[in-house]
Amino acid sequence: MTGNFRFLFLTVLALASSGCATVSRKPALIHAPGQAQGIYHVVTSGQTLWRIAKIYDVSVKDLMRLNGIVDPGQLAVGRRLVIPEAAGALPAAPFAGPVIRDAENIVGYKHLSSHWRTITIHHSGTLEGNAAAFDRHHRKRGMGGLFYHFVIGNGACSRDGEIEVGWRWKKQAQVNRRNDIQICLVGDFNRQRVSDIQFDSLVKLIAVLRRQYNIPVKNIRKHKSIKGKHTACPGRNFPFQRLISLLGKVPA
Repeated sequence: MTGNFRFLFLTVLALASSGCATVSRKPALIHAPGQAQGIYHVVTSGQTLWRIAKIYDVSVKDLMRLNGIVDPGQLAVGRRLVIPEAAGALPAAPFAGPVIRDAENIVGYKHLSSHWRTITIHHSGTLEGNAAAFDRHHRKRGMGGLFYHFVIGNGACSRDGEIEVGWRWKKQAQVNRRNDIQICLVGDFNRQRVSDIQFDSLVKLIAVLRRQYNIPVKNIRKHKSIKGKHTACPGRNFPFQRLISLLGKVPA
């Protein structure tokens, strides 16, 4: 271990042991053979790989490759990330929007004229996004705006576990399957895993919907389970059986 790297390593340990894992304002520079000059960024609470990549103007894929990251959704506090071609540390604060996870208030009162019977779960297939971004994309595709009734964030463009209400739910509008509620979790669960907070929000949201509209557990399904759909959605890592097991213990 060189003198510079030893000094940097001891500095990170000191920060972590003090309970204040933060980004040094004047970090040591990295200049290994065959590698562009850069810095180490120490991950703090609430930061996501997407926001770190955005603030340093590098791609998520490059950060994953350089740092040997397989699942960008599992980023431990205190981890040192190599940031290529960066001259100095920059603040990568977590998304500052309000936390909206009170499922009861989000769903609102029961609409007596609605007859919701099933719930379909999707993933966005992207590492980031939110209801507004998906709404723009769906309008460009001629889908009339956001396809989903609810979107649950992953900490990239909205807070981790934040439940966003789409216009279709507000207007009690059907999509292309009658009486079917569409819920999308931001993320690519072929590559990632659902965060604990995101999963908890999903359980709470579905529990409220089941209670209000008397939806049985057997009517909760994955997008891929719909007959004729050739898709992996919501991804092979989505914990569907765990979800069903938990919902079965919650009175409808």
